[in-house]
Amino acid sequence: MNKIIYMTIKRSYKWIVPVIIIILLGGCKSKSVVSNSVEYFTNDKTKLGIEVADQELGIRFFPPIGWELKQTLISKSPMGVSKPSQAGGNFSYNPIYIFFNDSTSGLFSAGKVEGGDSSLTKSARLNYYKSDLADKYKDNKLLIGSFINSRISFTYIKLEKENLISIKLLFMNQTGELIQFDYTIPANRLPLVENAIKASIGSIKLM
Repeated sequence: MNKIIYMTIKRSYKWIVPVIIIILLGGCKSKSVVSNSVEYFTNDKTKLGIEVADQELGIRFFPPIGWELKQTLISKSPMGVSKPSQAGGNFSYNPIYIFFNDSTSGLFSAGKVEGGDSSLTKSARLNYYKSDLADKYKDNKLLIGSFINSRISFTYIKLEKENLISIKLLFMNQTGELIQFDYTIPANRLPLVENAIKASIGSIKLM
């Protein structure tokens, strides 16, 4: 049986592990694709690690099996956008959790997206951030989709550059805060962990 871990997260400005920069993908030319026919998630509990329940984020989730928590107190990171939306304002992604898989060099982070125009509605803020991400990565091989699971509306963005694949999930918690998940993996290792990543995505629930 998996143990439920309750974690209280405090903000810190510690140095973030260097491997996180692989999420900042860019440079591979290809047209973006919008898709609604992808299998985004599964409910395979055999592919999951230990559950995390975080009151501050307002969510429960499982990392993929074999992905170990490496750091919980890390700084804000400008992993959101390099060129802010004129109307939406500046955004920054603040990863709270970092998980790493030693055998595949896979990286998984989870945290909040902060910033943006405070006068915007919650849904408009999400749309501006989503638009900014799509604009930033438009020259990458890009797939954008959406799906609903556990009564949560998710935006799914998959980026491919050379030998790296990054999957970004955007959704809102119960209080309207914008949450982001990032799974990044070398492309040749994806078949080994793809089912576990889909199971992890399927495990996300609001508290």
